[in-house]
Amino acid sequence: MDHKVCNIEEREQTDKLEVDLFCKQHASKRLEVYCFDHEEPCCLMCATVSHRKCDKVSSLEDCSQSLGADVTRMLVKLEELQKTCVSEIERVADDKKSLKDESAEIQKRVKTIMEEIIKALKDKKKSFLENLKKTEENESVRLQGMLDEFLTVQKTTEDNINILKNSDEFPKVTLFLEMKQMEKRVSEIHTHTNKLAKSYHTSVLDVRIDDTVKTFHSSFKTFGEIKIREKKPLRDNLSTKIVLERSLVVEGSSCLTDVDILDDDIIVTTCQITKTLYLLDMTGKLLSSFKLKGTPWGIAAIQNKTFCVALRSPGIAIIFKVKDFSITVWKELNTSSNSWDICTEKQKIILSIEKQGGGQVFRFYDLEGNSCGERKVIVGRSTTGAINTAPGEPLLFTHHGGHSLFSLDLNVAGSATKLHEGGNMKYPIGVTRDPNGNIYVACFSSNNVLQFNKKGNFIREIIHTDPAVQNPYGIRVKRLGDDIKLMLTTCGKVLVYRFGD
Repeated sequence: MDHKVCNIEEREQTDKLEVDLFCKQHASKRLEVYCFDHEEPCCLMCATVSHRKCDKVSSLEDCSQSLGADVTRMLVKLEELQKTCVSEIERVADDKKSLKDESAEIQKRVKTIMEEIIKALKDKKKSFLENLKKTEENESVRLQGMLDEFLTVQKTTEDNINILKNSDEFPKVTLFLEMKQMEKRVSEIHTHTNKLAKSYHTSVLDVRIDDTVKTFHSSFKTFGEIKIREKKPLRDNLSTKIVLERSLVVEGSSCLTDVDILDDDIIVTTCQITKTLYLLDMTGKLLSSFKLKGTPWGIAAIQNKTFCVALRSPGIAIIFKVKDFSITVWKELNTSSNSWDICTEKQKIILSIEKQGGGQVFRFYDLEGNSCGERKVIVGRSTTGAINTAPGEPLLFTHHGGHSLFSLDLNVAGSATKLHEGGNMKYPIGVTRDPNGNIYVACFSSNNVLQFNKKGNFIREIIHTDPAVQNPYGIRVKRLGDDIKLMLTTCGKVLVYRFGD
């Protein structure tokens, strides 16, 4: 018959479209019509017997004539489905990686807690045993002194007893004089012995082990609890209202230039007047501070309580580490000229370096602080500008004096693209992105915050006519748990906003 016969190996290797054109019910009959009611092809015999009451039955030849529009429509649907699959695969892969990273971080935290507990126990044990040894030594010295006193008395007594037992060997006059001296010594020794005996007391070590130590191992049943919690999806934040949640006053500061969050629970900010770095908890309580040797401008959180601060006069950037709220300098990045703002992208640190005569210089460093190239653009000015980037997204930078916002693809050669200029944007200093990629710009002179979508299209003034906002500098929008927070520095305060209905 007309069935196609082919080699099995060839069939397994072919990528051509193959459809069986013969009826499943009547193997010798070719498929000639399509029933739209049952959504199946059939031969003429099937059409006559099984589909005679169906409303729409057409020949395959007629159906194939109008196939072009159907192919286009199906292609669009499949391409959309493919994009959805790609997006979801990326999301699931990212979540899988995040889960692995979170697990690794929790393991580090558990190890750190264990090390701290063990160290604390060892330190307390060492102190306790040192105190025990010192107490035992002091008491041993007292007892040895008492023992030496009685041994001396015993030796003197034994000597006198020997003299008396051998009295026949001594002349009478000599013995008489010795006896008189002995009477005097014995009286004195007796008095001294009685005094020693009365002053002596038996000592025992009175030891009290703290109840917390004794019951520590039984004071908890488990190390903690582990469960999977569904993470709430992010809102786009392009239409939700923003509400001032907290105003954190940083004592001693007067002009905070930037702000960032370390590991979701520590606020780091800097004051350019006092040249001081501050660490705060989420309630605004001062945890620690660090005096800087230059004027701070930009801050960028890196990872694991590590962050970098860009300084001018002198032009350096410093990588800091935080442990137990203690701030230590890990490495200095010498820039040879003033550095203004700073941001991070995956395994890269990006610094905005001052360029004479205008334009921008962006210098790149790895997370170890090693220089790994730079990029120059002719627009804008590096002084008092801000920069921000995100994985897979272009670099954003502001031209302070030009009242403008630019975008630059670091992976493609070419000039920067201007996204916005003037109008309600006056002296933009801070720039950031939220987890959805939407852009926020803090404007120093217009006392407002502008919101753009991830493509750079202006959406709205998300903060304006707010009396709490005076000459804003630094800005960050970050996810903290299930919430998105916007943090803004203005004068000597850090303003914390939440996105809500």
